[in-house]
Amino acid sequence: MTTSNQHLLVPSRRALLAGGLGLTAAGLLSACGSGSGTGSAGGGTSAFANKGMDYFFFVVQSEAIQRASKALSYTFKTTDANQDASAQYNNWNSALLQKPSWIIADPVDSEGLAPMTTKAKQQKIPVGIVDTPLTKGEAAITVSFDNRRGGEMAAEKTVELLQAKYGKPQGTVLNGYGALSSVAWRQRKEGFEGVLAKYPDIKVIARPTDGAETTARDIAASTLAEFPDLDAAHAPSDSITRGIVTTLRQSGRAVPTGQPGHVILTSIDGEPQSLGWAREGILDAEVSQDPIAYGEICVQLLHDYAVKGKAISMAEYSNDKYYWGKAPITQGDTGPTCTIPPFFIDASNVDDPRQWGNVVTKQWGMEQK
Repeated sequence: MTTSNQHLLVPSRRALLAGGLGLTAAGLLSACGSGSGTGSAGGGTSAFANKGMDYFFFVVQSEAIQRASKALSYTFKTTDANQDASAQYNNWNSALLQKPSWIIADPVDSEGLAPMTTKAKQQKIPVGIVDTPLTKGEAAITVSFDNRRGGEMAAEKTVELLQAKYGKPQGTVLNGYGALSSVAWRQRKEGFEGVLAKYPDIKVIARPTDGAETTARDIAASTLAEFPDLDAAHAPSDSITRGIVTTLRQSGRAVPTGQPGHVILTSIDGEPQSLGWAREGILDAEVSQDPIAYGEICVQLLHDYAVKGKAISMAEYSNDKYYWGKAPITQGDTGPTCTIPPFFIDASNVDDPRQWGNVVTKQWGMEQK
């Protein structure tokens, strides 16, 4: 899940934390413990320059970094940029003054943080990047997702389901794409539409949502009014899917797979709500990207390598606790990158306890409302 560069204010994912943890978004922003300074065996500070807490995805990502840091005896400190690139830049600069063991960021602006990565390197403070890769600068490790492939997979599933419906790839498909100032949403759009462009009998209605649930709701409503026999819809993030699902419910089209009137629906993320839609049969397939893995792997690799002055190992990352199991680590333009492979969540595996949406609700006690 990523958001656009600069000052895009995205709508709330109505991310409320409840249950045994009793956490709130504000509570996550406070330091857990005290002290700062570097530490190769724990005991230092793990600084997270977060882009925002207005999406459930980002709340989970912050919680994952916090939990992983505390498990290794680091103090956790974080800031909330509220989707403001300038604020994130300033937050990063302030964090460096505290001499943390490392600094992790999910960039609002993939290019704008480049000077801060240079400054961190000069101060010998390792940098970890999660979710949204840098386009300039240097990081000790980036843990990310193949956004283009995620879009392609959603399109391939759409083609497969249209083939099953009509006996050949045909039909009308809505793509409620996100803000194109986001490299991730842009790549997902290109991947999705690039695949469908190979099928002349599939009509793609590409309409901008800017990642906003309310906009997605309006776009879906106007599209259904114009194309009442709409066959399929795709959203590059669950915030957009939520708006589409709301409209489908209001129009009587939120019916399970296999029933008359069903609109084929694909999305990318894997939030608890989307798992619920998959169980209902409303959502045909979700391409998962895992904010828990982003945070945990980034912290672990920074701890194991970067704070000890070692280069990140280029060996394949392997961990059976994650549904996907293995992920390649390659050398990119901004440093080593661990790319978590996208995979489908659907009715066949929605209840697997390793799905991150199940982890946060059933193990961590977090509730998405």
